[in-house]
Amino acid sequence: MLSWIDRLLAGLDRWSEVAARRLFQLGIYVTMPSLVLLVSVDVILRYVFNAPLQWGRDANGLLLLMTVFCALPHAWDRAYHIRMEVFYLRFNEHRRRQVDVLAAVAGIIVFGLMATQAALFVPFMMQTGETGEDLEMELWPWMGFLSVCAAVMVARIFANPSGEESGSETGMGL
Repeated sequence: MLSWIDRLLAGLDRWSEVAARRLFQLGIYVTMPSLVLLVSVDVILRYVFNAPLQWGRDANGLLLLMTVFCALPHAWDRAYHIRMEVFYLRFNEHRRRQVDVLAAVAGIIVFGLMATQAALFVPFMMQTGETGEDLEMELWPWMGFLSVCAAVMVARIFANPSGEESGSETGMGL
């Protein structure tokens, strides 16, 4: 009985690790450069030609959100997440494990609820045709993307509850 659970968890670990790496690559190679380019163009148009992009703020916000959510699972796996090091380093090993478990449970709850709520909100957004204030583009694909990123984050926290780099990979794991 335990072997199928072990295989299931190993599969979840492999799948979510690949998904986290692909999301990170999407963030650093697509969304971040797009964000930099769009902000640069908007600044030039705004201050040189006095003709800002009306939809620029909405698009910048979406690209920033995508960039951050693309990087979250990778950041968790590499222990780039934020914690109170001043206190954490003073804890003994047992207390650190307790804090790590508490952080993992909190992360699973928060990101699990976020993934669920975003996924449940997508059909409503599709029905209503919700768009940005100035960006006349439907927003449900971004909500779906956020749901996927949050689900990958939950899987990574579940697979790596201490949020520490395994040591088998170096660099950015690209």
